[in-house]
Amino acid sequence: MKKVRVRISDFMNEIIKSDSEYFKIPVGRIGNIIFKYYMDKNLNKVELGNFSGEVLQFNLNKNNDEIFMDTFVRSGVETEAEYWRNIIFTYINNLRYKREEILFEKIFRKIKEGMQDKRKIKIKYHKYIRLVNPYFVKVADDENRSYLFCYCEKNNDYRNYRISEIEEVWFTNENIEIKDKKYIDDMYKNFDPFLSYKNTVKVEFTEKGVELYEKVLTNRPRLLNKKDGIYIFECDNKLALVYFAQFFSNVKILEPIELQQKLKNELKRTIEIYENEEEKNV
Repeated sequence: MKKVRVRISDFMNEIIKSDSEYFKIPVGRIGNIIFKYYMDKNLNKVELGNFSGEVLQFNLNKNNDEIFMDTFVRSGVETEAEYWRNIIFTYINNLRYKREEILFEKIFRKIKEGMQDKRKIKIKYHKYIRLVNPYFVKVADDENRSYLFCYCEKNNDYRNYRISEIEEVWFTNENIEIKDKKYIDDMYKNFDPFLSYKNTVKVEFTEKGVELYEKVLTNRPRLLNKKDGIYIFECDNKLALVYFAQFFSNVKILEPIELQQKLKNELKRTIEIYENEEEKNV
């Protein structure tokens, strides 16, 4: 089995490692995927000259090992190190969502085929098999990753599934059902991973809560209205739990009531954990 060992710039190494963590893929697997993807494509040439950087090393899998030397020779590049740097440079020269399409090319392709054939597909997601009606794939701008928007027959509801976390896709002979065309079109135009469109959450911040709100930008829902210290957001309950839970006593959920109750229950369970821990230490 061929061992790849190539020195790359710190910037190139940083992106490869970042993608490995973000998409939960070992660096070696990324190396094998991008070799196979770019083996028949034109590569960008990188001129690094004398530089210091980290050594990237991994083993080629059996299939890539068998074809590597022929592919390398045909590339016309003088050294293997230069060839690998060109592959890596060409890969990182894409935006993250484009790199995702490369890393999960098989999954994207099968989903696209299912939608083109207007067929339901089965997906393996978080170890469970789900039968879904695939409607569209959309990039979440704030995350720079892609989601499959579909109707999941296991949950009997609309769902967004991260493409990078879909383990497998199977075709079926069942035709796609369009449950609600207007809703699907609206979701396409107003896409967000939490399906917040037309859902609202009303909250009241303390003075410190307002300061935190101005600083905490990750997953912050879209503000619809603000009056007399009351804020109304376009926000699904799932997003609200992710975002507002970090404010603790500096925010009060006013509506919807079911969200208020759910947050109260979560806080009670949190308190119980600490109280039980205190009892153990007595």
